[in-house]
Amino acid sequence: MENTQIIILAAGKGSRMGGDIPKALTQLGNQSMIEHVMDTLESIGEYSKPPIVVVGYKSEMITSVLGDRAIYATQDEQKGTGHAVMSAQSLIRLSTERVLILYADQPFISKETINKIILNKENSLTPLSIATAIIDDENLFMNQFYNFGRIVRDNSGDITKIVEKKDALDSELGIHEVNPAYFCCDRYWMFHSLASLKNNNAQGEYYLTDLVKISFDQQHPIHSIQINEKEALGANTPEQLDVLKSYL
Repeated sequence: MENTQIIILAAGKGSRMGGDIPKALTQLGNQSMIEHVMDTLESIGEYSKPPIVVVGYKSEMITSVLGDRAIYATQDEQKGTGHAVMSAQSLIRLSTERVLILYADQPFISKETINKIILNKENSLTPLSIATAIIDDENLFMNQFYNFGRIVRDNSGDITKIVEKKDALDSELGIHEVNPAYFCCDRYWMFHSLASLKNNNAQGEYYLTDLVKISFDQQHPIHSIQINEKEALGANTPEQLDVLKSYL
């Protein structure tokens, strides 16, 4: 654990929420979504490093809420999750072995899952471990997870890629195993791979999820853990936030 750096992506505006604050500061219960994530991290006794929080839109609002609970990197332009992680590179010590990516708008990640995905990576020789979630409830899938990336597996059950919803074929849109985008990667491999990303996709962005295809193309098996639907939940709209409130 001591050789792992956690990055929380929190640069988004959250315009679909209808307000004018960073999405990370959307209230869920008696505190913001990012504070839920921070509380979980701080409950892990053996993990003492402050996380790196990647900020962007109205960053001063996030830094005023979190203060010295975090280190801050700035994503000046919204160019995708891969670009956001690259924004934090200069803040990570060269002695760091692994990097775990979390999200400010996915507040229900548990300390058990954080420990599990880090240990899954520590105990493997592959450069990448990820979390996936299978959503059995059709209404929940359509209303909450339909815009998530789909986990594509081959006939042997091995993960071959993650396809974003906007880039998915009709046959892939029906896949109910989704990507919450919790990745734990070897630090050197991750940043070397991110530097090679292309943005020739439907959104013109640099996708962090392209790391899965890079790993597969390099003939590295992609290790994964499965998490429950609650831990995968995120909120981009007031309606989705209502669903999160129902899980409190």
